[in-house]
Amino acid sequence: MFDNIKPIDPRAERRRRQVIIIAAFAAMLAGYLYYEYKNYPEERTVNHFFEALKNQDYRKAYEIWKPSSSYTFKDFSQDWGPNGAVQDRVIQFHITGSTERGSGVVVRVRVNGKDDLSLWVEKKDKSLSFPP
Repeated sequence: MFDNIKPIDPRAERRRRQVIIIAAFAAMLAGYLYYEYKNYPEERTVNHFFEALKNQDYRKAYEIWKPSSSYTFKDFSQDWGPNGAVQDRVIQFHITGSTERGSGVVVRVRVNGKDDLSLWVEKKDKSLSFPP
């Protein structure tokens, strides 16, 4: 009755177990990497924007902002210039996180070690604005 059943091969069982463990680890690593880097392009855009502000290259920062025609460079300078209404001169900054929301991403930035700002980055064209 049990003549056609082969004995268990310990090496084959060990290999099977290793493949399962490696596959599970790879799936967890892929999930973690996706979670950590899914908003990377939007965070990089904000990083370029604040680098331009830090270097006082307001024209470049304005181009990165990709404003509508109603938001002129003068308006931008009043908000983001050296004595801006939104932010004083940027000396240092650090992106603290991001959250995907619908068609965009809210990126949180700590500026000059104390002020926390949130910026909206539209996914399709990487334009910046204030969060809705």
